[in-house]
Amino acid sequence: MRAPRRSGTLQLGVISGIPVRVHFSFLLLVLLVGLWGASSGQPAWFAVLYLGLIFACVVLHELGHALMARRYGVQTEEIVLTPIGGLARLDRMPSGVAELMIAIAGPLVNLALAALLLVVGLGLDLPLDPTIQEGPAALYGLLLLSNLALFAFNLLPAFPMDGGRILRSLLSLMVGDDEATRFAALLGQMIAALLALLAIFGPGQNLVLLLIALFVFFGAGQEAAFNRTRSLVRGRTVGEAMMVRVGTLAPQDSLEYATRLFLAGSQRDFPVVDAWGRLAGLLDRNALLRGLVEHGPDAAVLEAMARDVEPAAIDMPLEEALRRLHGEPHAALVVADSEGLVGMLTAEKLSQWIEVIRRL
Repeated sequence: MRAPRRSGTLQLGVISGIPVRVHFSFLLLVLLVGLWGASSGQPAWFAVLYLGLIFACVVLHELGHALMARRYGVQTEEIVLTPIGGLARLDRMPSGVAELMIAIAGPLVNLALAALLLVVGLGLDLPLDPTIQEGPAALYGLLLLSNLALFAFNLLPAFPMDGGRILRSLLSLMVGDDEATRFAALLGQMIAALLALLAIFGPGQNLVLLLIALFVFFGAGQEAAFNRTRSLVRGRTVGEAMMVRVGTLAPQDSLEYATRLFLAGSQRDFPVVDAWGRLAGLLDRNALLRGLVEHGPDAAVLEAMARDVEPAAIDMPLEEALRRLHGEPHAALVVADSEGLVGMLTAEKLSQWIEVIRRL
């Protein structure tokens, strides 16, 4: 099933089968770079060109993660550019040596780019002088130093940054995933707190550094919570947690009828089955509302439903289902076999089930 388009993002293209998207908040960085260029006397084209080249380096960094992940059978759903860097969204994160190789691949790309720039600069006799403020030599120096900075900064042992993942992968070989994640997350939050203090009380009051510190702090907490949840579902299957009483729709039902079902109960996602009981699609809340606007209440469900629905097997490990639903509060897994629909699992219901298991 194709990776859904994330809200608040714009797709720039596809590289090696991986969608590359930019978050709308990226405009904030464009504004900041423009202000920096104006205050330093740089022409506008210089600032824009530098911004474009540095984010090309960030895309290559994330591609390093993605292509290494592919070698270990892990797929990358998308690469998203934000004002504080890039993010390669993997469908899962392996542990041990695989996580180590995936995590270190990104910083090594920046190191290789810096080495390449150094060779090119020596060949073209470009001076590496930070006092030069304009022209190709200034751009060359900024790019070289920026890649070295990206290499060094990403190796900080602040989970969930690359350095933190490298630390966790090494620790997991000795103490296991759970203990390694707890230690790496705690260390990551401590480093994030120090970065935040430096951003607030240090020289210049660095806003970008403060945003990175907040990202690291909350990211480490989320990763630790996700790992605790994963340990609870390990060894269990979707069949243990799924809903078996599921309202369904037929392809020829009207959107008006679907709306009545939606308003009459708590179910927000409706599997669509044909006359033979086979899964034909899924109509969720967003698709229903969009269908009402685009087609009207008298239109058939089949005009609004999602058709490329990948059913889950009843014996699918619940850990895999957790990964597929993680971060998607309105997502749903339709559980089906060769005879048709057998149940459904949503992020909300899985969260409730996990809470019951935790209490028990």
